[in-house]
Amino acid sequence: MKNNYRLEITFAFALFAFFIILIIISVGMFYFTKFSQNEFKSNVLLSSKNIEYNFYQKELLSRNALEAVTDGTILKNFTPNSEILSIIFKTLLISNDDFKSIVYKNSNFNFFCKKDKKIYCNYGKFIDKDKLSLLTKVTTENNNSLIIQTSLKGFLNSLPNDKFRILLINKNGKILYSNFIKSKTFFDMFSSDIAQKMIKEDKKFITNDIYVDKIGKYKLIFMQNKKFLNKQKLIARNLSITMLLVSLLLAVPFGFFFSKPLYEFYKLLDEKVNEEIEKNREKEQMLMHQSKLASLGEMLGNIAHQWRHPITRISLLVQNLSRAYEFKKVDDEYMENFQKKVNEQINYMSNTIDDFTGFFKKDKKKQKFYVRDVIEDALKLIEGRLKNIKIVKNYNNRIEIYGYKTEFSQVILNILNNAIDVLNERHVLNKEMIIALDKNLISIEDNGGGIDEKIKDKIFEPYFTTKFQSQGTGIGLYMSKIIITKHFEAKLLVENSKIGAIFKIIFPKST
Repeated sequence: MKNNYRLEITFAFALFAFFIILIIISVGMFYFTKFSQNEFKSNVLLSSKNIEYNFYQKELLSRNALEAVTDGTILKNFTPNSEILSIIFKTLLISNDDFKSIVYKNSNFNFFCKKDKKIYCNYGKFIDKDKLSLLTKVTTENNNSLIIQTSLKGFLNSLPNDKFRILLINKNGKILYSNFIKSKTFFDMFSSDIAQKMIKEDKKFITNDIYVDKIGKYKLIFMQNKKFLNKQKLIARNLSITMLLVSLLLAVPFGFFFSKPLYEFYKLLDEKVNEEIEKNREKEQMLMHQSKLASLGEMLGNIAHQWRHPITRISLLVQNLSRAYEFKKVDDEYMENFQKKVNEQINYMSNTIDDFTGFFKKDKKKQKFYVRDVIEDALKLIEGRLKNIKIVKNYNNRIEIYGYKTEFSQVILNILNNAIDVLNERHVLNKEMIIALDKNLISIEDNGGGIDEKIKDKIFEPYFTTKFQSQGTGIGLYMSKIIITKHFEAKLLVENSKIGAIFKIIFPKST
């Protein structure tokens, strides 16, 4: 295991610890925001109930004051005059700071008392210029009306403004009171959709940070105080930055501490892996060596097949020379013709050796080559074994691949020789092999009846063979699989057809 692995593992643990802390902080921020929203909603609902209670308490106080006056004998049994009303009304206005005016109406006159800087009373129609007020009305037994006006400014000014922004609007959307803006209509502040919801909805959250409540004839709107919220977020952000800095400082020692046992584990594992890789490499080299020896034996067998015919010809030429000499027919012309024919056979044998030597010569570097050329060269080398076998060629295109040509030649020879062995062992009458090239696919099919399904999955295993030990090593197809998959990054498959077995080599489409 390389020494820098420890640094990588330490860094990985530190990064992992950092991201875990970052995730925790992010989740915390999410739930903090969620908690802030829920806290806002809880506080709004609680404040709304308190405001409603206080509002109706004021209304109840006003109504109780009016009912106390109407129940008195002065207004109940006698026709009141301005002096009596002035005394009663001034007493009520003085008794409560929120009482702003009182009006008395009957069929003959209107009389009112109003509190401004001082209290004054007068006959005539009372004009209420203060729209931010509560009007409470009672009717006496003789159908006279008594109205008290209670100011809401003090009530509204007492509402909390540190956590909430508050708007008081009428049914038309006009802003009657606000603790944070001076606009006259909230249509200047909100979208049309939000504004319409504020007018229509009662006692409802129309967004996560806007709540609409109905107070008498008014709408009281609560909005989250962004300054307060931003202050909380700023605190949370500063806390998060502090935690991030702390996490960075802690991540390194934690990463170093926790990576130590893992490093030791990976070190031991790496040693074992390297040991197994070395064993596999040695095994593969041994198998490759055995495969080469087996290929050499097959090569010698093929050379013997190729040489059998020219040796026979040379033997016949020698016999003919002996008889010609016996009958004294040997002259210069005869010897020249004899020498020419013998040299032809010897050259054929020499070329055969050159072909096999070139075919099995180890490549020093990778190169591009055409599959069709390799197949044709292989067929030429085993020509002696193909005398009774029909070869059908379907070359739809010329597949060009990149790699070691000699290794690929060994694969083609292994597949062809296996097919020939099967055809000969099973004594097939009309022996046939079909070789096809199509796009990125090479297929070699025989009519030998196919492979037994019980052993089909084993034929690429090392040392597996169906031949006698003296006839096969069981490593040819195994090494072919290794060469195709590892050195050419392709696939070597086998399947049964209607007439026999098909070996397929499938290259990547980009080949």
